[in-house]
This record gives sequence, structure tokens and C-alpha cells, in this order.
Amino acid sequence: MTHTTRTTEVLVVGSGPVGLALAIGLARAGVGCRVIEREPRFRDRGVRGKGINPRTLEVFDDLGVVEAILDRGMLDLKVRTYEGSRLLGEADPATGHRPTPDRPYAGMLLLGQHHTEEVLRGRLADHGVTVETDTELLDYTQDADGVLATVRRGGRTERLSARFLVGCDGGRSTVRKLAGIPFLGETWEEERFLMASMDVDGLDTDAMHIWNDPRLGVGALAMIPMRADTNWAVHAAVDPDEHGEIPAPTAETFRHLFAERAGLPGVTLHEPIWSSVWRPTVRMVERYRDGRVLLVGDAAHCQSAAGGQGMNTGIQDAHNLSWKLAAVLRGAPDALLDSYQDERLPVARAVLAATSAQHKALFSADGARALTDQFVNPAATGTDFTGLSVGYRGGPLGRDLDDTTGIRAGDRAPDAPCTTADGTPTRLFDLLRGPHFTLLTIGEHPALTGLPSEAGLPGSVGLATEAGLYALPGLPGAAGLRRSAVLDPDGHVARAYGLRGDAVVLVRPDGYVALTGATADPGTIAGHLGGYAPVA
Repeated sequence: MTHTTRTTEVLVVGSGPVGLALAIGLARAGVGCRVIEREPRFRDRGVRGKGINPRTLEVFDDLGVVEAILDRGMLDLKVRTYEGSRLLGEADPATGHRPTPDRPYAGMLLLGQHHTEEVLRGRLADHGVTVETDTELLDYTQDADGVLATVRRGGRTERLSARFLVGCDGGRSTVRKLAGIPFLGETWEEERFLMASMDVDGLDTDAMHIWNDPRLGVGALAMIPMRADTNWAVHAAVDPDEHGEIPAPTAETFRHLFAERAGLPGVTLHEPIWSSVWRPTVRMVERYRDGRVLLVGDAAHCQSAAGGQGMNTGIQDAHNLSWKLAAVLRGAPDALLDSYQDERLPVARAVLAATSAQHKALFSADGARALTDQFVNPAATGTDFTGLSVGYRGGPLGRDLDDTTGIRAGDRAPDAPCTTADGTPTRLFDLLRGPHFTLLTIGEHPALTGLPSEAGLPGSVGLATEAGLYALPGLPGAAGLRRSAVLDPDGHVARAYGLRGDAVVLVRPDGYVALTGATADPGTIAGHLGGYAPVA
């Protein structure tokens, strides 16, 4: 029996970190959303999605959860590499990862995905939205006005209507399959990895322990202490037997592999708390959108776990999309949603190439060095696994009026310590945080002052530096513009933004630069925003 249709603005399918980040971004912008999850209960264990990179930490800062994430996770854990029982070396990532005024987060944070999800669910609940478990998408239809989804909830069928539907439901995405969007690429059938969470006695917990094998590479065996779980994540590469079978991920299997590959005395592996078998899949879609249906995260791209980029790329997808969906739902041109694919598909393509190359490097004769470089000196890998260099220069949403600033439209907007007019310490990220645009009017004589709401600007946040940084804070749709001032006494803003004089910098809600110039009249800024933001 099919029950009454219930409505929302955006229906999010999947309650992993990607779906939750998207829903928080929507909810904080005042968009009605619902999040459905086919599983009857939330994950409370496992070892997937452990690495959180600096750019994702910046996203979490913007969403208001970074402190809770940092409190649970481990930053820059030491890396010990072995060949058999012989210690090859120990690397300390902290030596190469120093926060700077413009980059407050450095290094890879280790935290089980289920903990990340718990923190994000709590933040989403703060916005009045709870995940609807035991609710599976069966089918949908769409027209020019919206999407009608059929779901199974606790054995009963219901219909849910929404303006948009977003698939955040992973590599086996039901949304992607129903949309008929091909998932192009390959699964590396010849490679298998056993994964488990288990208690381990006899190993130092101040480092991850990685065993190299000349035949299987540096990932032959990896044991990582997970502080928040008070147990260990264990990974092991395995070969199929002559029948194509692989050993089950049992305690006996892991003990045998440890004795064979590590041979360290005094180490005891207990029964797995959670276990799984994993094989690398390298696939992506050619389009992220089908009308009012969009794909985010693993539903659109899957890659090797090397470099820890999968969850991070998906969360950053969600952060890119959430403000655009909110803007379109409030009157911005529908074409704004096309920029989601324009900006994020090239990023996914680059991540797939980089992680595939890193995977091959790890499972090579020089795998130990490749692993050390990944954690300690990422630049040596030729790839930025921090996410901080990702940007959209040359994209459809950016405009540079001149070369006044070193920063360019499409770049990530840096952080910088500054002060309020009365000397109270603050930072740019505190002003950027939220679903609004930020207008920074910077200089001794700010290029824009006293802007009225009639200028056509969304109620945005603005800022100026040096002797008088003027801020014009507000939210999209707010009546009028508020004003505050911040100062740059130590020149951090000037250095981070490459200032050559007075300047105007417009920052998008997701923390990327939209417009730069020495000066800009309200009409110019409003005209630029008119292409992709609703006018207040």
C-alpha cells in the first residue's frame, strides 16, 4: 500500500559524511531538506574514511563542527615502516605540517568515519533535521517542477515530493542507477584487501605500523591505532588462491598474516570487532546532473584509498553544491547548478589520476618511501593531498576586474588573524563562516562604504583592512546591510590576499573568491552576482 506524499525542498539520499555535510549546508541556509538512509541503524564501528584533510577541516570549521572533530581525532600520527621484524624507519609528519596564519589546519587527521558521522548528525539536529533510517529509495520520476520519489519505510511504501533529489548514496548508488548515468572505469579485480577493527596488545600506540613486502608492497600489512575507538584499524593485502578465493577476515587469518609478514614478538591480535573485504575501484560519471537529480561523492566518483581522498572529495563536492541549491531555490538562475559539474568534475578526474598513481607507488619496490612522502612531505609525491590548492580559476563564476590582488577569482579564500576595532582578536574565517557571500572592502580608503540594500547586493558580509576594514555582514535575503570594522595590524590579510593597494574581494559561501578588483561600484558587484545569486 502506498501512503500519502510528503513534501520537502531537497531530498538527500544517503546519510554518510557527504549527505550530512550537504544537508547541514542546506539547513543553515533555511532550505527544507530531508535525509533518508536505507540502513535501520547508524554505523558505530569500522575503519573506512579515516583520513580528514586540511581543506575538509576548513569545511568543518565553516559548518561549525571542527572543534568536535579535532577533539576526537589524531593529528599527524608518526609512521613506522618495517620489513619483517626489522624497523626501516620512523617519520613524524608534524615536522612538515605547520599551521600558518592563512592555513590554520595542517596534516591529516585520523578519525573513524562513524565518529565523523555522529558529529555531523548532531550538528544537523541543531538545525532541526534528523536522519530518517530504514527508508530506502525504490524509484523516482521527475518533471520541470520537481521529483516524486517512492520509498520503502519500515515495510511500507510512501511517496515523497521534492524540488530536487541528491544522491549521496555511495559507489553502488541507487540514484545514479535510476538516473541511467553510466559509471565508467574499472575495478581492480586482481587486488584484495582485508580490513578489520580489533584490539591489539604489544604495539606502541603512538605510531601507525606499516610492513613492506617486496612482492605485495608497503601496504602488505598496516596497523593504525584509533584513539576514539580504543582499538586498531588493521589492513592487509592478500592474494587469491588457485581457486580465486581469498581468506576470510577472521582473527586466525590476521594472526597468520602478522606472523608471516611482521614476526614481532609479544604482539597479540584479538577477535575482530568489525571486518570487511575491499578491492580498489576507479570509476566516475561523465555528468553530475540529470534535470532535478544530482550526484555527490562516491555516487559520482570512486578511487583508490591511497592518499585518503574519497570522503574528502565528496564532502567538498557537497560544500560546493549546497549553497548553489539554496540560491536556486531562492530565485537564482537554474544554470547555476551546471557550475557544480563544471567546477567539481575536473577535481574528481584529477583525484582519480593522483590516487591511482599513488596506489601504484605504494605497491612498488620503493613503497616505503612513497608512504613516508605521502604523510610527511606530500609535495614530493607531485600531488596535493591537502585539498588546499583546489580552485576554480577560469570558471564561470569568477571575475577579476584588474590585477590589484595576488589572489584570483576561483582561488580558495585564505584565513588571516585580525582584530575588531576595539582590539579583540578575530580571524577572517570567523567572518566568512555561514551561508552568506562576503564582501571584503580592503584599504586605508575602502572602495565601498555605506552600501544600501537597494544596491542589489545580497545581504552579504564585507570587510576592509589596514586603518579601517569595513564589514557589511548579513544573510541572503536579509533586509539591509550591517556594518562592522576589523583591522589588520600585523599585515596577515594583506599578505594572504597579495594586496597591492585598496581592493575589493567578494567571497562565495563555500569559501572561494568570486570577484577581485581595486574598486567596484555596487552595480558591478550586483551585476556579477545576478548571474548566480538571488537579489535581496
